[in-house]
Amino acid sequence: MHDSTKILGGKTALITAAASGMGRAGARLFAAHGAHVILADVNAAGAKNVADEILGEGGSAEAHGVDLRDQTELDSFITAVRSGHDVIDVLHNHAGITGPRELEFDAANWNECMTLNAWVPAYLTQQLLPLLRNSAAASVIFTASTAGVRGVAGLPVYSATKGAVIQFMKSLSLLLAPEGIRANAICPGGTDTAGMRAAFQEGAVDASLSAIATTIPLGRVGQPEDIATVALFLASDASKYMTGTVIPVDGGATV
Repeated sequence: MHDSTKILGGKTALITAAASGMGRAGARLFAAHGAHVILADVNAAGAKNVADEILGEGGSAEAHGVDLRDQTELDSFITAVRSGHDVIDVLHNHAGITGPRELEFDAANWNECMTLNAWVPAYLTQQLLPLLRNSAAASVIFTASTAGVRGVAGLPVYSATKGAVIQFMKSLSLLLAPEGIRANAICPGGTDTAGMRAAFQEGAVDASLSAIATTIPLGRVGQPEDIATVALFLASDASKYMTGTVIPVDGGATV
């Protein structure tokens, strides 16, 4: 049963890449505030673990193992969501990968990065639009990146995909505004997740995080919960007059 007294009570929220990091934090926070959460992740066991955590705390959740980069799996997942739900109130397109560094791209890794970071959120939104239209106050949230609004020398492909996400979101927000469906993007800065830690050399994680913190005006690297709380705001009626916005959550780094 949904608890209608909570911020997201009675709402159904779908979050991609929900097994760890920012996605996990968002899923747990959405559930704590009353949402039924649909978790999707390539790590099926991880997604189930998060769903079990939510259920163990009295929340409502279901887990789907799906490689969103695989069109067949993506379509099967969409079919499952459509068959299991009449309404999606919140679609949080969070999944993404860093992709190739500098100019080390080829057709395969370029397309993989563009597929997961740009095609998947656009396609999911398109295909789940009928369910979003059944909501009284639908919110589509895209996880972009500060790399989508400023250049990052080491990650030109990633930056290109996140710039694409932002422009898709802005156009979508204009397209759907007459229907009352909102679309906004969160741009995380450096955030302490397993994915970020994996990018550093073994034994140099703490030093690397400390070095990044010195470039951030607030003096620390972000935590997954910092991103999740902004996602909760965008999912809720507290942001009901916001659409088409790009919100940096980066400790002031882009300032």
